Formats: sequence, structure tokens, C-alpha cells
Amino acid sequence: MSGEKNTNVPVRDLSVKQGFKLSKFLVSWEMVLIYILILINLVLIATRTNLYFAPGTIQAIIQSGMDVCPLVLGMILILMLGDIDVSVASTMIFASMVTGLCCQSGMPAIIGVVLGIGAGALCGAFNGFFVAYIGMPAVIVTIATSMLFRGVVKIILDVNVLKVFPSFYTTVAWTNIAGIPLSLILFLVMGAGFVFLLQKSRFGRKLYIIGNNPTCAQYSGIDVKKTKLIVFVIMGAMCGVASIFFVGRMGGSVSSTMGTGYEMTAIAICVLGGVSTNGGKGKVYGPVIATLIMAFLTYTLGLLEVDANSRKIVTGFILIIAVLIPNVNRELLASMKLKFIYKGNKNIEALNVKTAAEVKALKESIAEAKKDTSLNETDKASKIKKAEDKIDSLQKKCKKQTELWLREQREDEKKAKERFAAK
Repeated sequence: MSGEKNTNVPVRDLSVKQGFKLSKFLVSWEMVLIYILILINLVLIATRTNLYFAPGTIQAIIQSGMDVCPLVLGMILILMLGDIDVSVASTMIFASMVTGLCCQSGMPAIIGVVLGIGAGALCGAFNGFFVAYIGMPAVIVTIATSMLFRGVVKIILDVNVLKVFPSFYTTVAWTNIAGIPLSLILFLVMGAGFVFLLQKSRFGRKLYIIGNNPTCAQYSGIDVKKTKLIVFVIMGAMCGVASIFFVGRMGGSVSSTMGTGYEMTAIAICVLGGVSTNGGKGKVYGPVIATLIMAFLTYTLGLLEVDANSRKIVTGFILIIAVLIPNVNRELLASMKLKFIYKGNKNIEALNVKTAAEVKALKESIAEAKKDTSLNETDKASKIKKAEDKIDSLQKKCKKQTELWLREQREDEKKAKERFAAK
């Protein structure tokens, strides 16, 4: 019937398709981190060749940095929201204490481990409630709970040291499988899970949206409060998992004074890995590589006989430089381009940038036309010719206008100098 609507309307594909580009991949921040990691290894090889190639050295270096890895993974999600958690070290020690007390009382090891992780998750929920539902700033809440959780541990343990923990704790921290540290294998497995959670799941997309604009996220139908609470619970649970790595590395013992400074290390690694403290930006790959960088950097500085305080200064300085590199490069290149190519004229810069974008779009249409099998050779050649003529016209027009503005700029500068000289 003529009155019926045509329901066979083709659906437009609105998905963004970006092919792999080797040039962009080689200058991505993750690759820069790999270059830094390689450089640190080269320095270590050059200064301590025999030690570097001695059996077990690489494994020991990696194992020395794995106790912080669960905190790093959890911190990625926290920073993605634009929040911060400085209570993670205290939560880790609190979870360790719970597991230790359970095992000391004769409970089965698995129950002690589960209760320890559960205690960490409960601490995270406590933080999340005040941040998400009460609306308090995360930094204030977690500073307070850092002192609270650490204070509880000090009251309960006093000067005592808990030494009864599951035997697999030290196995996780110090065992190698086929020459690869078990702790590294577990870190990579957990990292793969967080890659899926953050970058492939609907929950992860919510975190990016909330981090960029929580108000927009709320009006988009995302339960911002619930999402924040879940993230803090995950962070707390990862503190419980971190207690396994930490206690194992400490030889199966824990006291109330251990683990200080781990929260700053976790935050620094995330920032070095490219996660923005403003929220909504970052991936999991960067912090995973940055964790290895921190392990190798700390170990290398120790071998170079740099004392503990100086190591902190050097490490902090390197982190600042590494974080500033992308911003400095971007701003410096833009400034140099404006000064030397566009002669400081922002109108010329805007015109050339606009023309370059239009030319790029036309070149892409030419490439698509060449691949389009639905066009015959005549139509294809005609379409390509029109696009090429358009490119030529745009470039000539841009060049002509640029020369005109530069000439006017030189004349204005000349007149200004003459007026100044006359005075």
C-alpha cells in the first residue's frame, strides 16, 4: 500500500573506528614508560653487570615491588572518579591484623583470609559512605580514617608482632614459577581483570563519565553515589588482598608501625602511569608498567649506594618530571609553532589549523573513494579529481591569506617603530 511506511531503512553505523597506527603507538605514554623501564635496566647493567645477570636478581627486584600492586589497581578506580584515598596503607595493616588474630586464635587459614579481605572491604565501605552519601571530600575522610584504622591497630597490637599467618603468604611473595615471580603472575592476572572492569565493561564507562562530569553522569541516569560506594568497597577489598602480598614479603609477620607511606607510593605509581588525579582519564596498562619502574628504580638507586632519604628525593623528582613531560611537550611545541611558523599571529594559526583539518578530511574521502567498489572508474576518478581540486584551492587560498596577513603585520610593526622613533 502507498500509505505504508518503509521500515527497511538502513541503519547508520555511528561507531568510531580507529585503526592501529604504529607511529602513534610508539609515542603513547605506555610506550614512554617502557622506554624508561628499559633505560633503568641499561643503567643497572652498566653499573652492576655481574649482579644484574646473577641468578635470581631480576626476580628479587620484581618481588620487592609487588607488595604495593593490589593498592595500585584499586587506586586507579578511585582516581578515575576524581577522588583520592590516603587510608589504604592503614586499611591494609588493619586487614592484616584481622587475618593474623583469626589465625592466632586457631581459625582455619581460609576463614582468616576471607575475614581479612572482608575487613578491608568494610573499611572501604565506611570511607565510601561518608564520601558518596554524606558528601564529604574524599581526602578529608580518608585522612581521618587513616588515623582511625591505624589507631585501632595500635591499640589492639600495642608493641606486639603477629607472626601466625597462612603459609601461602610467603609462597605468594617469594616463589618463582619457571623463573617468573608468582607475585608478578598474580599481578598480571589481576591487572587483566581490572582492564576488563575499567575499559571493557559498562561499570568502567560509568567511572569515566563520573570522573569527567559527575553532574552530567547523574542526569544521564547513573547512580553516582552507589557507584562511588562500590569503588571504595573494591579499594578496601584490594587492601585486604594487598595484605597477603605485604605480610608475605615481610616474612609472615606484621606490626602496627608497618606499611607507612604505601598510600603515597600507590598514588605516585598511578599518576606516573597516566591516570589523572582530576578523574576521567587513564588506563590500567600504564600503572602496571609504572609499578615495575618503581621496583627497578628503587632497587637501582639502592645498588648505587644512594641513601634512603636521597632515594625518596630522587624518586619524587623523577616522578614530577615524568608527569610533566606530556604537558610541557604539548605547550612548548604549540608555543614554538606559533612563534616561528605563524610569526606569533593567532589568526594565521587558526586559519592554517582549520585548512589542515579540511585537507585531512578530503584526503580521507579520496582514500575511501579509491577503496569504494560500488563506483565505476569514471565516477571514482571524477570524485577524486573534485577532492584534489578542492584541496589545491584550499591550500592556495590559505597561502594567499597568510601572506596578506603577514604583510599587514609587518607594515603595522614598521609603522609602530616609526611612531616610537619619532617620539
